[in-house]
Amino acid sequence: MFSQLRMREEQALLAQDYALETARAEGLEQGLERGLEQGLERGKAEGSFAMLANLVRQQLLTSEVASQQLGMTVAEFEALLERHK
Repeated sequence: MFSQLRMREEQALLAQDYALETARAEGLEQGLERGLEQGLERGKAEGSFAMLANLVRQQLLTSEVASQQLGMTVAEFEALLERHK
């Protein structure tokens, strides 16, 4: 009887370990996917800013138009422009 209880306890612990490892693997996968999506979005935003900033520096575009395209105020755009010289 004791050995049956011990065997059931070990099976329950193994099932718990398996569930924990499965959940951990799923969490890592979801985290990587979310991180990749956020990285791509950030890269697109930074690329857009870099392109528009370059056009403003070349005086082919005004800060007003560039900031409007990026959905920010002129002051925000110009502050970013100063930081990215």
